[in-house]
Amino acid sequence: MPTEIKLSQTLEERLITLIREKQAEQWLKENKVAVEAYNHRIEQDGVFSDGIRVF
Repeated sequence: MPTEIKLSQTLEERLITLIREKQAEQWLKENKVAVEAYNHRIEQDGVFSDGIRVF
């Protein structure tokens, strides 16, 4: 029994995936400086719960 491929649905799902990937790339590009600054601060100072978490 052959499997039917719904071309329009398949293309729509792939397009949605590509758009989301592009949006994520754009967000990272636009927020690169802030993300790097945050990561640097965490490396320097740690996170607020370092002194209180028990795990």
